[in-house]
Amino acid sequence: MDNNILVAELSAELHRPERDVEALVEGLASALRDALVDGDTVLLPGFGTFTTQKEDEKIVDDLDRGGKLLLPPAITIQFNPSTLLRRKITERP
Repeated sequence: MDNNILVAELSAELHRPERDVEALVEGLASALRDALVDGDTVLLPGFGTFTTQKEDEKIVDDLDRGGKLLLPPAITIQFNPSTLLRRKITERP
């Protein structure tokens, strides 16, 4: 599902103009992005939890050139679905 389909489906379900729903979706994405950039955990009841996790820098073998390579630290986003969401997905016909 892409953004246009999401906006259209929400618009129909909420009986709101697509323009208003698009602003709402953009606002939600912006709030999620800002919270995750700040390192905060975002909990959406009935949906799941978004967290950030820092992976330390590490040294790996460079198989192409021989020798070692230093990989910089990375921050990844983790999503853990709620129990309710997992149950609904597994109970789908």
